[in-house]
Amino acid sequence: MDLVELLQQAQRLTNETKMDTEMPGVERTMSQVLQATQELHSRVTQTGTNDLQAHILLGSKGVDLPQLTQKLETLSARQSFEPLDPVTDTDVQGYLKNERENAILSVIDETNRSIFEAVERQKWRCIYAEWGEEKELLLNALVGPHQEDFPDVQRQMVPTAMADEPTPFSRLSVIQQLYAKEISAYNVLHIQGTQRTNLVSTFAQLAQQSFDDSLVAEMWNVLVFMADVTPLSRNIDPIKSRQSAPQFIIQARTYLERRYKTYMNKVIGRNLVVARRGGIPNVYNLVGSYVGVTFQRGHSLCGLHDVTDGRPLWPLVYYSLRSGDMGSAVRYLREAGTCPDLLKLMTLQKMGDRDPSTAKLEGQLKLEYNNKLHVCTDPYKKAVYVVVLACDPHDTHVELMRSIDDFLWMQLSILRGQDKRDYNIEQLTYSGLQSLILDKYGENYFNAREKTPLYFQVLALTGQFEAAIEFLARTEANRPHAVHMAIALNELCMLGTPSSVKQPLLSAEPDDPSPMKRLNLVRLIVMYAKCFEQTDTEQALQYYYLLRHFKAEDGTNAMLNCVSDLLVENCDDRMLELVFGVADESNPFRFKGGIFDEFHTMDCDKYSLAGMVGDELSKRSNYESAIKLYFIAGQLDKALRLVCSLLSQVVHQPPRPGSMRERLGEVTKQLDAALAERKTDVEAHVIVTYTVLTQVMEFFDLHHAGESRLASEILTNNRLIPTTSFEVDECVSNLKRMGSEIIKVLPDILLAAMDIVYEEYVNQRGSSGSGSVYGDETKSENKESLLRHLRGRAKALTNMAASVPYRMPSTTNQRLVQLEILMH
Repeated sequence: MDLVELLQQAQRLTNETKMDTEMPGVERTMSQVLQATQELHSRVTQTGTNDLQAHILLGSKGVDLPQLTQKLETLSARQSFEPLDPVTDTDVQGYLKNERENAILSVIDETNRSIFEAVERQKWRCIYAEWGEEKELLLNALVGPHQEDFPDVQRQMVPTAMADEPTPFSRLSVIQQLYAKEISAYNVLHIQGTQRTNLVSTFAQLAQQSFDDSLVAEMWNVLVFMADVTPLSRNIDPIKSRQSAPQFIIQARTYLERRYKTYMNKVIGRNLVVARRGGIPNVYNLVGSYVGVTFQRGHSLCGLHDVTDGRPLWPLVYYSLRSGDMGSAVRYLREAGTCPDLLKLMTLQKMGDRDPSTAKLEGQLKLEYNNKLHVCTDPYKKAVYVVVLACDPHDTHVELMRSIDDFLWMQLSILRGQDKRDYNIEQLTYSGLQSLILDKYGENYFNAREKTPLYFQVLALTGQFEAAIEFLARTEANRPHAVHMAIALNELCMLGTPSSVKQPLLSAEPDDPSPMKRLNLVRLIVMYAKCFEQTDTEQALQYYYLLRHFKAEDGTNAMLNCVSDLLVENCDDRMLELVFGVADESNPFRFKGGIFDEFHTMDCDKYSLAGMVGDELSKRSNYESAIKLYFIAGQLDKALRLVCSLLSQVVHQPPRPGSMRERLGEVTKQLDAALAERKTDVEAHVIVTYTVLTQVMEFFDLHHAGESRLASEILTNNRLIPTTSFEVDECVSNLKRMGSEIIKVLPDILLAAMDIVYEEYVNQRGSSGSGSVYGDETKSENKESLLRHLRGRAKALTNMAASVPYRMPSTTNQRLVQLEILMH
């Protein structure tokens, strides 16, 4: 092999080993290759194969591992949630840094907590959803389409049957129906003029006999007792009368005293052996037996004064006063022979003696109480002095206050009227007690939401009937009782109502004594009756009748407003017949029957009510219903005006079943019959307008039916459109004397008349060219004369459209001119 062949072979090998990618050539000697191999071997043996593989893996993904290592080394190694180092108070920069880091940490912690809670909720939501699906599958599998698959599952078919005379659905509950029945009976007695019953007593008896709820019965009993006072007059304000009359305080105390005597009898009945009850059944012996049962153990006498043979004196006196028997208290005190001054004062109070010596004696005993008895260890003795002297209203007497009744009786016992107050010492007044119950303690103190009857009784016994009823009316279960309590008190003239029916349910007048409120009875009854006025309309009207004495802002009767609103919202034929009755066959303006006929003692009869409802419906653009009401009210003038207004909008339309035009046609028949009898009650121009519109309606009926000749005769007879150009001025003058409703229909009348003329023209012209060559020349001249006459009529219509002093629609003028041109 020579050098040339060796060179060629080397070039061939070079070409075979040459790669497609262009890489820079490396020229190394054998020693350099050996040195690089040794360096690579030493590096691999030092770092290990794992680091080499990591470098290769990250390098293939484009990650520079040495640079990444440098970045990781720069990060802080301190944990993010480690406690912060404390700083001194003067280190402002450290304090701000700590606050910033604390804020960041709190945000991170709150975010983690919210995410955890959200995930937890989502987890349980999914679990419940899966459980629901599983339960649904199980229930569906229990009763499948094939009964034989589940032989143990017995299907019981319940037969259903409709009643022969089904009663309509009522939204009144059983309790509401019982109340409504009593209201209806009460209204009947009032309408008949007989003596009415006491609604408070009637409802209380109803609650006792028919309601299976002792708490409701007890609330009614409280109201009966508080309302058993001298009847008031409607000319006297109930609020001011109640605040100035002491009879309500006396009634409340008497009720609490009677209830406490009942309680003592129950205690004695459970302990007859210890009580040793005997003798005459009076308060004296009752209190003695009760005290014997209460203080039968020796430790119960600790701290008590004047104890003789295990029988304490002051509990006997206190419980005698608590039972409302001043005579028994005086008797116990006289038998003990102690406190002669107190005995003398109690004797004078029992006799009702209020001479100057009594006031002097009261002053001495108050001084003695303030000096000695204020810190007495016997709570019963201290309570007796407080009740007799009506002093020290801030003493709570916690040892004796075992119930709300005890607290309330104590407060009522120490009240003083404004005219009997001693301004040298602090005393409690009636308004002060009311503020204490309503404002200071309030609903939260008495847990009123769970103990509703208790809070109601406390308010009622303190003379705050309005606030008690409003609180009771907040809950749906007690609302029927609250509404009828308000009605019963209002019938006795004992309910304070605001001067305006627009006031909220509970409000106060500027000159009312604090904290007295006024109850808006109108709003309360309307809210109550609105729930069933559509299903039990008769019962709702009985409730609205109770509002006959109230006046709205505009002076109208509140009852009429309520009935009017009812009819405006539900003005169908069934409701109108229910309220107003049916028309008399002999007199279409007289209606017989109807619920409103029962209230014949009202200042306003059902015909005035119908007119009132018609006016309201007219304001609301419900003209069809307003026409019915005006017809019932006998106000033909208003009915005709509305009919004319509606006819002018639809009279040109083709007749369609069920359309307003068809309904107005039935109305016009009734009005025509009514006008035959009472034409003088309507203004002349209204009758003219109505008559022309009815004729126009007949014209369009004939026009749409294809009776052109009869339709043209109607227009000619009423002189609405001219037949020649000479009659244009006359027709325009007649049009000016008619109502504006005719002007609205005039464009449609002109178009319809022009269509009739054009149609006749086309027919005549088409028939004129169908004669023989030797036709009658006279016949041709007649037809030509008729065509000229039709063209003259068309010209008269266009002239009238141009002569009317009203703006005609541009489309109407264009159509009229177009048809006239086609006739030439």
